[in-house]
Amino acid sequence: MQFDEIRVFFTKTGMAKYISHLDLMRCMTRALRRARVPLWYTEGYNPHLFMTFARPLPLGVESLCEVMDVRLTGEMTFREIKERLQAALPRDITVVSVAKPVHKPTEIAFADYELVLYTTRPDALAAAIRERFCRETLPVLKKAKQGRRRVEKETDIKPNILSLEVCEAEDGVRLSARVTAGDQNNVSPALLLEALLPDGGLYRHADILKRRVLLQSGEPFC
Repeated sequence: MQFDEIRVFFTKTGMAKYISHLDLMRCMTRALRRARVPLWYTEGYNPHLFMTFARPLPLGVESLCEVMDVRLTGEMTFREIKERLQAALPRDITVVSVAKPVHKPTEIAFADYELVLYTTRPDALAAAIRERFCRETLPVLKKAKQGRRRVEKETDIKPNILSLEVCEAEDGVRLSARVTAGDQNNVSPALLLEALLPDGGLYRHADILKRRVLLQSGEPFC
């Protein structure tokens, strides 16, 4: 059966940041069905909906740039898909646009994050982060495959942090970071914080927002 592939760009903010990736897949599946989008299913003994996400989001992280690809078996305008899907989605998940895919998810190279670390001592926290970032290396324990097993391996992620801005505020410290987000060298917000503040303790909690994903050229992924 012939199909057309489409790409849905959406935000995941507010309480939706606590929806796991597995639950997000279930949520999107239900919403697409309620929206009566003509979906393509795999063939064989156990057909299932074709649905892929580019760089699934860690739990507790908000995003303005989530990406989902699905396949259609019938005609429907991008505007109609957007309106129908949005009407079927819960609050805090917002469809930004629907379009034809241009690039493969494997072409994503970088991600921009904004982190707000809440503390009663923003000056001390900012100083600690700046001092740490000035070091030649930023070692962290990163999970890696070793045969069939997954092991923890010490890795220097300093080369994977392309830029880091540190700004003090009344109630904390704001970080703006661009990090690698490829298949082999993905730096999650948790790894970034572990590298910059290995002992923790200097902040109460953090709000994390993924602002955009980029190609190797620096252009937005689309």
